[in-house]
Amino acid sequence: MSDTEQEWKPNPRRPQSTMAQAFSLALDSAFMLDNEVNDLTQSIELKKQRMTIQTRELEALQARIREAEELLQREQAAKDAAAENGDNTLHGTGSAQQEGRDSDTSAATSHDMDDQEDTDKGKPHAS
Repeated sequence: MSDTEQEWKPNPRRPQSTMAQAFSLALDSAFMLDNEVNDLTQSIELKKQRMTIQTRELEALQARIREAEELLQREQAAKDAAAENGDNTLHGTGSAQQEGRDSDTSAATSHDMDDQEDTDKGKPHAS
């Protein structure tokens, strides 16, 4: 291409001709550019939604990890204090165990849906 072709820009004051618009539409339909753009747009939106969901799940998991670390630190501090006092019993371990059981019943995640789909693929469906 010459420099003049690279520098050419349409004049915004002058509307594009109907012949040019028709040619553009013909090219788009011949190469299915509109469909590809729409498909890519939908794919991007879907990936954004998945990313948002996964970010929220990650934040929730990080919060649970922080809570578990704090609980472990408190238990360790209680064990250390009990060892210093010569007391071999540790009070409050029952509630810590109960908290651990409660955390097992958490909200469903997107991975749960994927796992369910995988297990359903191998099972015959009743009609």
